[in-house]
Amino acid sequence: MTSPWTAGQVASVAPDVTSLAAARKLAGSWTLTGHHENSLWGLCQGSGSKPYQAIVDLSGPAYKCSCPSRKFPCKHTLGLLVEWSEGRVPTASEPADFAAEWLDRREEKAVTTRPAATKIVDPSTAQKRAERVAGGLVELDLWITDQIRGGLAAMDKSWEALDAVAARMVDAQAPGVAGTLRTLAGIVASNENWPEKVLDELARLHLLVAAHQKIAELPESLQDSVRAQVGYPVGTDSVMERPPVRDHWMVMGTRVTEEKRLFTRTVWLLGRVTGQWAVLLDFSHGSPNFSGVVPPVVGYQIDADLHFYPGAAALRARLGNLHSEAEPFTTVPRGSIDGTLQSYADAVSADPWLRSWPMMISAVTPSYVDGSWFLVDETGAALPAEGDSLWTLLGISGGYPVTVCGTWNACAVSPISVFASGQVIAL
Repeated sequence: MTSPWTAGQVASVAPDVTSLAAARKLAGSWTLTGHHENSLWGLCQGSGSKPYQAIVDLSGPAYKCSCPSRKFPCKHTLGLLVEWSEGRVPTASEPADFAAEWLDRREEKAVTTRPAATKIVDPSTAQKRAERVAGGLVELDLWITDQIRGGLAAMDKSWEALDAVAARMVDAQAPGVAGTLRTLAGIVASNENWPEKVLDELARLHLLVAAHQKIAELPESLQDSVRAQVGYPVGTDSVMERPPVRDHWMVMGTRVTEEKRLFTRTVWLLGRVTGQWAVLLDFSHGSPNFSGVVPPVVGYQIDADLHFYPGAAALRARLGNLHSEAEPFTTVPRGSIDGTLQSYADAVSADPWLRSWPMMISAVTPSYVDGSWFLVDETGAALPAEGDSLWTLLGISGGYPVTVCGTWNACAVSPISVFASGQVIAL
């Protein structure tokens, strides 16, 4: 049976501070609450005649509520988690009928959507794809050359050219390249110094074209990185057949993002023994109800096997065998600014297409100076910081040193979570 979450873990799944505050005000509004194995449920009386039915599948976690809120999770499912974390939800022998119906449907969906065994690819089919990709990349390189020769000034006046070349990369079965090209429009629209950033991206693409042309001459791990950037698929079965890395994996952060109804869950893990970082990625169309094996929530660690995707700088992984129940952790390894910069340099030297790398820095103080954010360590060394959660980070720190987990992209730290007072708090 799953142990009750801490207040920090409940806060980590809240969509915003307002929703969490509203959830805490619902104490006293609950009836027929219950907890059975990995499920929670309860009725929350609102302003209407019928109470809202709130359900949580803790194995996801996944949430269901009969309210019309567009936030996910809503204040009612958050409120149910608050009730549980504070010991006000009794254990039951089985879920309530309204909860069991939804939980059963989730289980049926999980069974029907489990990935099938990886198909054996016909060598001739693989060769045809490689030739199609190669042809598309040649066209891409010519387009890049034209952009550099003619200058980038016109790129902010029309997106048609970007859309056209991205569509051509889709036709050439290079979806990874197409995705990179589509991000250029966002860079141009949202950055004053967009020419510099666009030039960086075009240089990365040019390097990718050159690497793909000589892919047979590259080390095997770098070949894998090139294929990943182009968008060659990697079968789940082939990943799970790779040697596992066993460790006590600490969940340092979780985020769910959505773009055009495609929900992506990102989980950052840090191995307590190996010091190795890992990222778990899961996708769900239409709703953020993810199926499959799910890691613990933020602030918990688990003795488990991870199987890493092939690549020169292994980071993305899949969760394999679990060797223990999840348990909370109250300490984390120390990290430094110098260590962060060195880890990033090592990763980029192995895989030059990496854009960011996870990091943890101990004893840094958030500082806001002349409109810019920095994380300053005990020696006075500092790294620039960016993101929407920096004021929250400053509030949690109280102006004192804390341990910050985030990602570094060679320009700034994007905080993911903060470790303070013996617990991880998601940002």
